[in-house]
Amino acid sequence: MGYERITVDSIAARAHASKATMYRRWPGKAELVADALRRHAQGDAPSIPNTGSLRGDLLATAGEIAETLTGLTGPSLIGLLEAIRDDATLRDLIDSQVRERSHEVGRTICSRAKARGDAIRVDRSELVVDVAFARVFTDTLFHGSIPESSTQEQLVDEILIPLLRA
Repeated sequence: MGYERITVDSIAARAHASKATMYRRWPGKAELVADALRRHAQGDAPSIPNTGSLRGDLLATAGEIAETLTGLTGPSLIGLLEAIRDDATLRDLIDSQVRERSHEVGRTICSRAKARGDAIRVDRSELVVDVAFARVFTDTLFHGSIPESSTQEQLVDEILIPLLRA
């Protein structure tokens, strides 16, 4: 229905909760929507891909980013673009959530790779998922759909892994 048309009242009604209950948990609509997007992206127990290889972890991460952007199974970050542009609170919340999660994922993936004996630049661990997010976001926005697996593989093989090994 669009961010502009969503109200805390309508969300409370759908959740069979009072408006006061909603406001005890979330100060406003922006916080509620940002939390819903975060929960959709991470699930109840956030996990970080652990395939046993740096390449596999980065491919899985690129796929998760694409799902979050398009909202295949829930809210869509792409669908919130106008709201993010127009609502400073929502913009700051989403930016903070994306960066914190990206950096956490990057640090974990790189720490695991280093522990497995991969020769990588751990000092670039926060940058690698930022780059992945930017590329998948741009491709999704301009092509209207999730990048194909071959495009995601190219991202990992030609950009992300060289970035970590440079």
